[in-house]
Amino acid sequence: MKNMGDGRRVARVEREIQATIAQFLLRGFKSPLPGLVTVASVKMPADLRAAKVYISVLGSDAQKNEALEILQDRAFEIQNFIGKELKMRYCPKLTFYADHATDQVLKVEKILHELELERKAAGADSAERSEDRGAETEESDDE
Repeated sequence: MKNMGDGRRVARVEREIQATIAQFLLRGFKSPLPGLVTVASVKMPADLRAAKVYISVLGSDAQKNEALEILQDRAFEIQNFIGKELKMRYCPKLTFYADHATDQVLKVEKILHELELERKAAGADSAERSEDRGAETEESDDE
């Protein structure tokens, strides 16, 4: 019975950690990060002693790598901020990772958009063909 509700607690702590890191990036980070950096998600085990922070960076691959490197170098500073903001028994050790889910979503959106354009073009072609057939049948009726 002791573990009942742990899933909700972990999810709540993940959301709080995510919001706190985002707040730190907005207010507490001294140097600007390359690209547009977003804290996509945070994943933690049930003991809440570690956190995998997934970062989404809108920019080139070089900017993504640079942003991750800067954040990992400054992880201790971010952990201190979390320790001050959130009253937790243990401050989680942060590890930063690139979030590839956003890239995948953008890729799928692009593919769907291209398919939609192809479908519209194919629809326009078939409409032209049916108009041509209609004109042919009218000409044969006139004869």
